[in-house]
Amino acid sequence: MHASQTLTDRRWPTPVLAALTLALSVVAGTAATHATAEAASYRDTLTGWADRLDAAATVLEAEPERAVTRIGSGPLLKKGSSGERVERLTQRLAELGFLDRARQGDLLDEEVDTAVRAFQFSQRMKVDGLVGGGTRVALDRSPHEAAAQMRRSALSMRALRDTAPDTVILVNLPSQTTTLVRDGEEALTMRSIVGRPSRETPLLQDQITHVIVNPTWTVPPTVLKEDKLPLLRAKGTPGIANAVVYLDGAPVEPAVVDWRNVSPRRVRIVQQPGDHNALGRYRFNMTNPYNIYLHGTNEPRLFDREIRTVSSGCVRLEDARGMAEALLAIEHVSTARLDRMLDRQEPQWIKLTQPVPVRFVYWTATVDERDAVRLHPDIYDLNEDTVPAALPDPTGPTSADPRPPAQRA
Repeated sequence: MHASQTLTDRRWPTPVLAALTLALSVVAGTAATHATAEAASYRDTLTGWADRLDAAATVLEAEPERAVTRIGSGPLLKKGSSGERVERLTQRLAELGFLDRARQGDLLDEEVDTAVRAFQFSQRMKVDGLVGGGTRVALDRSPHEAAAQMRRSALSMRALRDTAPDTVILVNLPSQTTTLVRDGEEALTMRSIVGRPSRETPLLQDQITHVIVNPTWTVPPTVLKEDKLPLLRAKGTPGIANAVVYLDGAPVEPAVVDWRNVSPRRVRIVQQPGDHNALGRYRFNMTNPYNIYLHGTNEPRLFDREIRTVSSGCVRLEDARGMAEALLAIEHVSTARLDRMLDRQEPQWIKLTQPVPVRFVYWTATVDERDAVRLHPDIYDLNEDTVPAALPDPTGPTSADPRPPAQRA
């Protein structure tokens, strides 16, 4: 159900409607402000966002300190759930004005489900009544903590505005989104998937040097050691469709090998191109030493998640085809030619005449298309830093062959 339909289709209790009105008045801006932002350059947009965040933070900082019941991490809570965390959930909803205090208890019933949905709507989150990672973090956040997020993000936005080139790809890790800015104007924005907390996507300053159509996927060392080699030992298969397993440089039939005493450095696994490939049909190579790059995916359903921290560090793009078309248009690669390249079912490298800068940022507060403030989980617990330090900017494209060893001639 769409969020805009939810408010009108449900019969909200009066206290919930009052709380919704208050919450939306804090986060929602004016249509006139949004119309101005649409016509602005991306640098002006960043200025507007930073000013908007600072203004919202000022409002929250003026509020008196109030009790904050923390639900705490744990399993997903949904209608029918019960227990101590549900009791804390109802206490928190009551503190925020979304639930009558008389309805507090340890059962997530219909009324509590309605209150959860109202809270999600007020935060412009997915309205599904499920208290998972994103909703729980938002509920646990105090007004002063929210204000601190806004201040940090506003500071970082202004720093980027003053230093970023006119053409740049921005990957915001907390919001899990990627934006292409071309000649100072926003050209493309899409949802992304970033590294899980145990395999964080680093805060890089880098550049895209090549677009690869129909890439192969060579299993990274960490994934090989922690995931695929244990699977080979247990089941005699890496669990990867259309993959070739190499032992000491030679292809082998994995089911007939005794993997128990085989070290990871002797093994290489390469998945062949196609729709089944973990990278999808496009890979965007960068120059960093961490083997981090942008790519498509064979699991588009994952983009429907509120929290998309599920990769091993690389960034998956919801619209990899759109990004490829945008970057290759400058190289005079038409959509028809791109289609022909896809039909060949083999890796094809296209070197960009002018590498495209990429900046990874860490904005836990942003402003959406309605000029409403959006708060995002601090996925890597970096909010203790005023502005997270970025890794050094690379000096430029490497003169050596940029392909990983498995793909070099």
